[in-house]
Amino acid sequence: MTSPVRSAPAGPLAWFEEVVAGAALVVVVLVVCWGVVTRYVTEQPATWTGEVASIAFAWLVLVGAAAGFKYGMHVAIDMVVALLPPAPRRLLMAGADLLVLLFLAVLLVLAVEFSIDAWGDPTSVLRLPRSVTYASVVVGALCMLLRYARAAWRRWHGEPGAWLRVPGPADAAL
Repeated sequence: MTSPVRSAPAGPLAWFEEVVAGAALVVVVLVVCWGVVTRYVTEQPATWTGEVASIAFAWLVLVGAAAGFKYGMHVAIDMVVALLPPAPRRLLMAGADLLVLLFLAVLLVLAVEFSIDAWGDPTSVLRLPRSVTYASVVVGALCMLLRYARAAWRRWHGEPGAWLRVPGPADAAL
């Protein structure tokens, strides 16, 4: 039995999600450590560490979720789908794909609007526009939308790397 192909696309943006989420993780760890050191060792806490850590954490979570989309690592409950004959299975999967793509498109539009509206609202310590935090939703939603659309396209054209597969006898075709 072969396992599904979990490959990322090649090109200049192939590792975008991993690089951004990894950098955000490094920032969170370093900033939190610095906050602990300044609070308990120097007894002059750095007030900016909590704000920077929360901004970096938002980027870590949302862009990291996009990386999960890229590799097909999100949970899928497919008990009913696996029991269906091929024609209804294909129809149900098409409906699920359309719902996910619609949700991600609406999320992206709302995130862009919210980020634009938050531009004039500064954070409390560093006085950065709150859009710096909310842009993580825009970037994450855009990456998820593009990665899911690519996977759905490949799946519906029978190409390898279509990570969402229905389990069954020899991974029954959609």
